[in-house]
Amino acid sequence: MATFPLVSSRQIAMAQRPHPLLAVMAWELRRLRASRATWRLLIVAFGLFLFVVWLIKAPGTTGFNDVTFSVSVTSAEGLVAVLPILSFLLALTLPFVNADGVTRDLKERTHELLMSTSVPSWAYIWGRYLVCLLVSLGLAVLLLVALLLMGLILHHTQADYPLPQLEAVGLIWAVALVPTAILISSASFALGTILQRNSNLVKVGMILGWFMLGLVLPGIPVGGSGHVPSWYLTWEPSNIGMTTLLQTPYNQDATMILTAAASGGSDSFFLAALASLEQQMPNLGPYILPHLVWATLGVALVGWAALTFKRFSNS
Repeated sequence: MATFPLVSSRQIAMAQRPHPLLAVMAWELRRLRASRATWRLLIVAFGLFLFVVWLIKAPGTTGFNDVTFSVSVTSAEGLVAVLPILSFLLALTLPFVNADGVTRDLKERTHELLMSTSVPSWAYIWGRYLVCLLVSLGLAVLLLVALLLMGLILHHTQADYPLPQLEAVGLIWAVALVPTAILISSASFALGTILQRNSNLVKVGMILGWFMLGLVLPGIPVGGSGHVPSWYLTWEPSNIGMTTLLQTPYNQDATMILTAAASGGSDSFFLAALASLEQQMPNLGPYILPHLVWATLGVALVGWAALTFKRFSNS
């Protein structure tokens, strides 16, 4: 006689119930897909990225006699020069994506309803964060696409504009801008979660804070030596220090080329040497660890916000 194991309805329900983290991510993705504001944000951000890349399409120009050479933004040298601008673009857009990750429920008056469900607090926070991070990385990809697309447009519309340097652009984007996007996304989400009733203040504070990091603090000498030490420029997260250090070899080599041209070199030598210089890949090795550390600290801040999160204000 055959026997069949008895399975309770509770076990069946648990087997059919999705993982709480995946459930939170799924409902958040459905909400984003159905919201017109999401698509408007992506379109406006992509248009802004294209416009800014067009404005900075030639970040540097060198002249010799009656000949001028313009560095293209989609070359290794050009992208290094505009890293602080691209980082500030991310700092300008990502807080608006992430700071309302949890606060949105308070604004839409669905917080009490969600908090009364059986979804664990950790799944609620991390699920929302991972979706916000996914959107933030999508915006970073849009920035990369805008760079390459504008480079292709300029290459086909301007005779002397070179093709985008795919390997260099991809590597610099991965080393400098992806960790920056993770840091800004994580910090904005965590602060918005901790300060749920002051999300607008978080957005403004993130933008002003990044402005301070990128333009004010690097100009303040550290240690009384009269200059900013290289370790500070290597570790500061806004990429302006990285640009400052990486541009030094380019400037030195450009000076040598100008000196050689002034000593009897031809115009063709001048142009060919500078064209070769702008394609020269910089040494990104010293900046990988600092950027990874900053990105990790951002994720750790989200973890702290999840641990201290209270489902109700009186809990």
